[in-house]
Amino acid sequence: QGIVTEAAAPAVVALNGWVPDASLPLYGLPGATAPFGFFDPLGFSKGLELTGAKRMREAEIMHGRVAMMATIGYLIGESTPTMTYGMNVH
Repeated sequence: QGIVTEAAAPAVVALNGWVPDASLPLYGLPGATAPFGFFDPLGFSKGLELTGAKRMREAEIMHGRVAMMATIGYLIGESTPTMTYGMNVH
């Protein structure tokens, strides 16, 4: 009467055409560019699970964005005149 069936594991859904493949470095996440291909000289991605790989990729993108904003801030700061606030700095 009470038949118990195990729930099937959820199928991996393709996200923007990407499906995780454990046989590829970093689960085949896009980003390898020619002529280098997959570039990880310090081995940060060795032994990562899928969630760890996604977290590392997200951190990489966030730090890149912060670095770009810092560069813009530096360039704007260097290109605008300095206010001396009434002090003789020369």
